[in-house]
Amino acid sequence: MNRRQFINRGTVLLAAGSIAGRHAFAAAAKPNKSRIGIQLYSVKDELPKDFEGTLKKLSVIGYSAVEPYGFSGDKFLGHTMKELSDMVKDMGMTVSGTHTGSGILPEDTGAKEWDFWKKVAPQVKAGGGKWAIQAGFPGAKTTDDLKRIAAHFNRVGEVCQKGGVKFAFHNHHADFGKIDGEVILDFLIKNTDPKLVSFQLDMGHAVNGGGDCLHYLRSFPGRIRLWHASDFDKASRKYTETGKGSVPYPEMFKLAKSAGLEQLTVEQETPGDIFASCKVDFDYLKQFKW
Repeated sequence: MNRRQFINRGTVLLAAGSIAGRHAFAAAAKPNKSRIGIQLYSVKDELPKDFEGTLKKLSVIGYSAVEPYGFSGDKFLGHTMKELSDMVKDMGMTVSGTHTGSGILPEDTGAKEWDFWKKVAPQVKAGGGKWAIQAGFPGAKTTDDLKRIAAHFNRVGEVCQKGGVKFAFHNHHADFGKIDGEVILDFLIKNTDPKLVSFQLDMGHAVNGGGDCLHYLRSFPGRIRLWHASDFDKASRKYTETGKGSVPYPEMFKLAKSAGLEQLTVEQETPGDIFASCKVDFDYLKQFKW
């Protein structure tokens, strides 16, 4: 199940005594100094069971920012962006932005579509987030479809900009397929306004889809401002912990400055002990300077 298929639902279960525990944690908390964030979809199974406890575990690992998923313009698992921001601030973290999206087909947009983005932008900003990120879009089959999506992204970027946040698109592996001879992601980068639209390159999905991460960082400076640090092993055809797959991270970080990297965010979707995997990711990535 990927994020596009995931239904944003869940309830927050608070253990007895959590309020006192939270105050004690907050009193001792200092801002995490790493520049590594984490996409909360990584811990989607843990959050509904123990919302605060899960966030605290990520903070203890060393993550400095969180990125929610499936934000509908209202709440994330029962919390507004401002409430989430206040909570993670007590743990030494910030909210970098959120994955969101209206789900409305780009070729059939009306006032409802733009009302959605006009609502989302200030809510993300209220939580201290800088980025509203669309993760996926309805399947495109023709170049005309891609032209409509590119125009759609430009307008979303304009609405977000007026609302005080930036807009970006997050790829999946299918976005490295071709339409009329051109890679879908390449088309979208070339046909969107750099002042309005950025891209969050998911490295594991790129390798899975046959994409070359270094190509994007070299060929489109300033467009790939967000990195989703995931990994994919070509030999086993499986996602893995960061640094254990086929994504060329050492070479990529040499290009981070020229590429314009602003936010580095882990996304982990491997089975097993998710917190152990998230720590492996963090410990691997913290060695790189950018």
